[in-house]
Amino acid sequence: MKNDRKCILLTVIIFLFIGVSHPTFAQGNDKTQVGSASWYGSKYHGRKTSSGERYNKNDMTAAHKTLPFGTKVKVTNPANDESVILRINDRGPFVGNRIIDVSEAAARKLDIHEEGVARVKVEVIEEPGKAATASTGGAKAASYTIETGAYTDHQRAYALSQKLKAFDKHLPLEIVEERVRGRKVVRVKAGKFQDKREAEAFNELLAEDGLAGKVSEA
Repeated sequence: MKNDRKCILLTVIIFLFIGVSHPTFAQGNDKTQVGSASWYGSKYHGRKTSSGERYNKNDMTAAHKTLPFGTKVKVTNPANDESVILRINDRGPFVGNRIIDVSEAAARKLDIHEEGVARVKVEVIEEPGKAATASTGGAKAASYTIETGAYTDHQRAYALSQKLKAFDKHLPLEIVEERVRGRKVVRVKAGKFQDKREAEAFNELLAEDGLAGKVSEA
């Protein structure tokens, strides 16, 4: 009886150790990872990353051990519900069981700059080179964009596009002029997403800077 009790207690301890000490993936979702994040800043500013790019501590980028370069991830700090969209352009971190190394700018946005290391959730929202065609018939799959503004002149549309570029310099932008009931309408469309949920997640981040728009099919 005593031996059985010891076995049960040992099993529980091992389970708790694994659950607390190692990064985990959300059940049934191999695109969501939970674990510790760290950040790197001035010491590496200007150095080449593993992708060949120069590291810029002010860019919204991150290092990950396995995700392909160019992958976009949504990183959330559950302690304050702050989120950022980051592009993977480096390898790491290689310390302990940390799952991601974010840029200094991202660390400040997530409010983990002072802590140095914090628990986060990492969600893959856009994969590079993902097939844009459906599995049957070669038909083109639906894609989504965010219409962030509609104006009567190009000047205001351009001003908005610059704000969006400041938010994410790698964000694809399109300024389209249309005629609606005989009147000129200049629309600003941001991003090219292969999944509606990806577009909505990015739109939520734009909302924090007052730049949100309407998600629609591209």
